[in-house]
Amino acid sequence: MNITPRHIAELLGEEAENADNGAINGAGSVLTAKKNDLTYIDTTDKLNLLPESEAGCVIVPQEAKNKTFDFKGAVIYSENPKYSFAKILRILEEEIRPKKKPSIHETAIIDTTAIIAEDVFIGPYVIIGKNTKISKGVCINAHCFIGENVQIGEYSFIHPNTTVGERCIIAKKVTVHSGSVIGSDGYGYIKIKDNHEKIPQIGLVRVQDDVEIGANCAIDRATIGETIIGSGTKLDNFVHIAHNVSIGKNCLILAQAGIAGSSAIGDNVIIAGQSGISDHINIGDNSVVMGRTGIISDLDENKIVFGTIGRPHKEAMKIEVLMSKLPEMYKAIKKIQKKLGL
Repeated sequence: MNITPRHIAELLGEEAENADNGAINGAGSVLTAKKNDLTYIDTTDKLNLLPESEAGCVIVPQEAKNKTFDFKGAVIYSENPKYSFAKILRILEEEIRPKKKPSIHETAIIDTTAIIAEDVFIGPYVIIGKNTKISKGVCINAHCFIGENVQIGEYSFIHPNTTVGERCIIAKKVTVHSGSVIGSDGYGYIKIKDNHEKIPQIGLVRVQDDVEIGANCAIDRATIGETIIGSGTKLDNFVHIAHNVSIGKNCLILAQAGIAGSSAIGDNVIIAGQSGISDHINIGDNSVVMGRTGIISDLDENKIVFGTIGRPHKEAMKIEVLMSKLPEMYKAIKKIQKKLGL
């Protein structure tokens, strides 16, 4: 990228000042950006950082028009500076990570029954199984294993060393990062006498449109039926989704979170890092499970919850009962203090 701040403002459809000189070919944070870099601040209380910035162009909130600040470079006013900055980063990304031209590497092993669109990229040492369908615009990078009867929708991007197990379905514009496994067996056993005997896991995983799955995630196939990741949902690295879990639309699930079998997560739910959701739990729409929180009972929609600590089970249950009575106990104590004049 080598464009003027004026061009950036036009691309964004935003108003600019001092935008006709210089060129922008990079990006950085407000205090690390250099003279040919673009940067941004998202709130006007950060305008005091601008005199120290060497950036060639800054995107600031619209409210900054009414404020005085010292900045030598170009200024672009935006209703959402962070989003405007992200739009320009997309242009930079296309140069740093150019789209791969459609091709199939000579080392790829593709079953003769697989259906491969003409404009796909299949990298070195990729394996694609029987009756699998790869749609147009799909990019499958080196050393991926795509099993039998898999479907991968248009313009999905599969990073290197990814596994997609048999019969799993990936919809349009899905991104799967390296090391992830979609369609690993669900963790299902039944105890017969002294042995744990495996329950066959014959279901599948369905990943809907516009999902992003981080690196080293494990999404287990259903015992029967489907494990579902809803459209627009984003998984961070090291997330585990167990068998028969259903995740709604536009959820955010952060690193090292785990969701046990047959739980149902609503739409727009946030599950923060290292949180654990027990099996057969229902979490309502728009709820937030904060970091390192354990969920052992259903959660209504629009709730924000936090906190967990490991104790012996009976002790923990007693504490939970007592904690639920704390508001009543507090009122009683206040009444006693008032009578005693304390």
